[in-house]
Amino acid sequence: IMMDPKNYYMVYLLKISAFLHSCVAFLMMISYYKLKVPLVIFKREKEIARKLEFEGAWLIDQPSETNSWILSYLSREWHKLVISSQSFPDSYWDKFVKKKVRNKYSDQFDYDELSRFLGMEKNDTPGKFEVVKPVETGLWGKIKSVDMRYQVWKWGVIFTDNVSNKNTVPKRYD
Repeated sequence: IMMDPKNYYMVYLLKISAFLHSCVAFLMMISYYKLKVPLVIFKREKEIARKLEFEGAWLIDQPSETNSWILSYLSREWHKLVISSQSFPDSYWDKFVKKKVRNKYSDQFDYDELSRFLGMEKNDTPGKFEVVKPVETGLWGKIKSVDMRYQVWKWGVIFTDNVSNKNTVPKRYD
């Protein structure tokens, strides 16, 4: 493509606008990750924690009436993955939801089985001394300290957030 010499400034303008567009797109991606993603994770953790604490959901396999059996099964297993992780709840403010659930349902279920399901150790009861584990430092310590179950669940929630919302067509007011 040949360009008229008197309009040669357009090449520089196009390069600058492409660079600015890339910068803005990158900043929007960062802002989405910093603003929207924590909100989505918080909402999902809150939903799971409340259902677990007040309804005892996922303690007994209960099929859902609204979804097909395969979706109900996959959803149930997906939520069990995060419930049994050590990091849950990470964003939700009630950090003692697992202890509340274990105390509430310990008379109905085996204490050890309930602790295993919730991803808790037996010595997580209040009033007992905890064994302090040595903290590993360095890159290998950082890698070992990552809770992979929680991270897999978190990225699954991020990628399937809009899928779980029903696509409804807005009403037209003519």
